[in-house]
Amino acid sequence: MTGMHAPTLLLVVIILSFAWAVALACVAWPRKKDLLWCALSMALHGVAYVCFAQTGKAPPFLPVVLGNAALLASLAVLVKIFLDLREVQERRWWWWAPVVALPLIYAFLQSPSHLALRVSMGSVVYGGLCVCLGWLLWRPHPALPGRGRFITLSGVSLVLLIFALRLYGALSAPHPALSFGDSSLVQSLTIMAALVGMSLLVLGVVLMSEERLAKALFLSNHNYRLLVENACEGIVVAQSGRVQFANPMLLSSLGYTAEDVLGQDLLLFVHEDDRAKVLESYRLRVQGLAHGLKYPLRVLTHDRGLRWFEISGTQFEWEGRPATLNFLTDIQDRVEMENQIRSLAYHDSLTQLPNRVLMRDRLKQALASHKREPRYGALMFLDLDHFKPVNDAHGHAAGDLVLIQVAQRLLRCVRETDTVARFGGDEFVVMLADLHEDRPTSLAQARGVADKVLLTLSEPYHLTLPQDDGIVQTVTHVCGASIGLVLFHSETGSEDRLLQQADSAMYRAKEAGRQTIVLVDPPVGEPNCG
Repeated sequence: MTGMHAPTLLLVVIILSFAWAVALACVAWPRKKDLLWCALSMALHGVAYVCFAQTGKAPPFLPVVLGNAALLASLAVLVKIFLDLREVQERRWWWWAPVVALPLIYAFLQSPSHLALRVSMGSVVYGGLCVCLGWLLWRPHPALPGRGRFITLSGVSLVLLIFALRLYGALSAPHPALSFGDSSLVQSLTIMAALVGMSLLVLGVVLMSEERLAKALFLSNHNYRLLVENACEGIVVAQSGRVQFANPMLLSSLGYTAEDVLGQDLLLFVHEDDRAKVLESYRLRVQGLAHGLKYPLRVLTHDRGLRWFEISGTQFEWEGRPATLNFLTDIQDRVEMENQIRSLAYHDSLTQLPNRVLMRDRLKQALASHKREPRYGALMFLDLDHFKPVNDAHGHAAGDLVLIQVAQRLLRCVRETDTVARFGGDEFVVMLADLHEDRPTSLAQARGVADKVLLTLSEPYHLTLPQDDGIVQTVTHVCGASIGLVLFHSETGSEDRLLQQADSAMYRAKEAGRQTIVLVDPPVGEPNCG
């Protein structure tokens, strides 16, 4: 080959080495550490050939010492890459020993007469590093997948062949030209083989990196699918208001198949009173403005009717377009439990009537309402007459039946807007709200209801009592009631004061012979107006 071939090939190697280094760095930054190290290796490879290109032009120290140090470091970095991938931790410093030792030895062998010795020693050391690389690549490992490993192994084998040829040339007599300043077939083939070998090696590293990424992505998708399909809560993807995905748990909770829901309008499965809330939350989630938003809604199931769910979610992309990832938890049991607890807190467990707490709240609301509309209301405090004998004669079960019937009769005597409450024992309170603006008219209305209550409660109670022997006994009991009645409006006073006044009037009715009504007149805080 002509003399210009070797320098030209060196220039090609230098340009390609640095081009590989820059390209790898751009691809790898900032997450792919193996490719970053590979970029460093190619940069060192380029530096080495820059030094080799100065053979005969610069002092021998530059190509002999620095050039070989850079080339050794390039191979050592490659060894490091595969040691990291194989997670080898012990005796790692051994691989860097030649990078220091060989250039130090070369520092004393810079004379042209030592060229064959340098080439022989270098070929052995470089070949040893290539053998180490081949050993790391030959054994299968999850971090060294597929075709990339074999391509890299091919590149290492080619580089190893180069050093074997150079060693053969150094040991033969007469040996061919071995200096980078010489132009010979061996030297040109060496440079070309080095170029091809390093390119194969880099290509293999890149391909292994991509194959690892593809495998990791596959495993991630597989694990994600397992997680979603085996999740204990419902998961639905909504895009443009339509269902794009629903996991098995959600389908099971709703009683639908995938064909029933996919592609359907999400609102078809939402109670009409909750649809506006769902639309607004969907809009906020798509815009990324609903972090931490969680709320209950009613969902129309296929075979279990209307059920309560709690929904939360986040914004994400589905097939490259904005969507929402939503998590639904069936809270029907919790809602029923909360309703039960709320009922126990505000209702009497036997009669299901409001209790003292709820009655006070209703009375407070009525007083506030009468400030806006000046109407009268009435409060009746009643206690059953002759109730104790039924308990004594037939037990508390019979007394409970009487109380339940009393509650039912009281509800039939008043409007739906009125309130009937049980305060405990055989005491009941009835609140008549929004009677009339005129006091005499309101009083007449309240007395009419009170008379109706007295008449209704005095009718016989027919009680069906099961006995221990399986026989059903029918018992008839008669009792009445004593009623304290008070009218109120917005200026009458607090709810506790009104209840106290009505209670006192009830006791005066008891003292007056029972089965009667006693009116608090004048109402507290209001002058007697006739």
